[in-house]
Amino acid sequence: MSLLAYSRVMTKSLLAVGSVLALLCFGCVPENQGLIEAEETGDLSNPLAVRGDRVAELTAACGDVAHAVSADLIRRKPYLQNVGATGGSVLWAGYSTRGSSLEITTPDGDIVTSVEADLDTAWISGGMDRMVARFDGLQPNQVYCYSVLDPAGGTLIGRVGFKTAPTRGGPVSFTVLGDTGDASPDQIELAKQLAKYPADLMLHVGDMAYGSGTISEFDEKYFSIYGSLLSHVPMFPVTGNHEYGSDDAKPFRALFDLPNNERWYSFDWGNVHFIGLDTEQLGDEQEAWLANDLKNSTAEWRVAFMHKGPYSSGGHGSNSDVQERFQPLFEQFGVELVFSGHDHHYERTKQINGVHYVITGGGGAGTNPVSESEFTAFATEVVQLTHVTVDDTTLRMHAIDGTGKEFDQLVLEH
Repeated sequence: MSLLAYSRVMTKSLLAVGSVLALLCFGCVPENQGLIEAEETGDLSNPLAVRGDRVAELTAACGDVAHAVSADLIRRKPYLQNVGATGGSVLWAGYSTRGSSLEITTPDGDIVTSVEADLDTAWISGGMDRMVARFDGLQPNQVYCYSVLDPAGGTLIGRVGFKTAPTRGGPVSFTVLGDTGDASPDQIELAKQLAKYPADLMLHVGDMAYGSGTISEFDEKYFSIYGSLLSHVPMFPVTGNHEYGSDDAKPFRALFDLPNNERWYSFDWGNVHFIGLDTEQLGDEQEAWLANDLKNSTAEWRVAFMHKGPYSSGGHGSNSDVQERFQPLFEQFGVELVFSGHDHHYERTKQINGVHYVITGGGGAGTNPVSESEFTAFATEVVQLTHVTVDDTTLRMHAIDGTGKEFDQLVLEH
């Protein structure tokens, strides 16, 4: 056996031991200091990702966001959810906010719609009112501005720019990250990079709030870090195992307004069909739903995201249950790209029966060593996010480390 082969065998053995220890420590918070800069690079043969500031673009259309003095009553600032081609929702929470409403205008100031916010009683925390304003009747692929109004019609917060989804055609850009929720310096640094790549939407593959996904942990480790971006660009998350540490993930479902049952769901953005799956709730019901969902999709591209990866060379390893439930359907119905986390590293697989799998679990809650498997195209331990652009014929994925350096790419053609 060569020295390199021996080294790989020993590395895999140590990772297996680490995996066992991890299983014995479900509620443990990982070390929050990771490798912020990639020491290795994969495929960099294509042009680098185009940088830009989506918030600045939207602010240029709607103006700087103003906060009235009385807006201090809103403690969890407004954030977008479930945005589509014609509608979506805005959520916020605070004290004495009942009776508040949402007003949506064009950038020129013409009122498009105004809706009274509903009091969401699914979860009450710290005496705050959680408000949800759902809106519809907008035009696809257009910039709008929203304001939160007090019961008397005065502006509390506004105007906040956002953009609706296109129906079909045209470019789509999105970012993906996971295993973020530790409020670590790494998470904060990566959040700075998140804002430097213009995205229509964001995906989160779970473990958003360590250690058990409570409301207070979400406020400290998610909203306080991404709040400004979340007000302009929608995040579509799925649960990780840590979210299920609190009352069957009830805080997660209370904080987000997602399609279907909020555990697994799908939506279209332009020519991409996104499928969010729950790897903590594997079973016949979700599998049947996925088969029906993919069967009925007519989108040009199909992208799935979930927490536990079907394929991984990290400490937790590949998940055979996820493979059994989802992989045949991915292959049957042409899912091209699957994102997951759970293991705190980056890994891109070779094409496996037409599907590429990507682990993007280096969102800021520490990083862990990763070996190589026979299915690995490239893997490295690093804090990271992935940024993706899609048009009718080409999907381009860029892996970005915590310093903003691009270290790996994937290009798919139709």
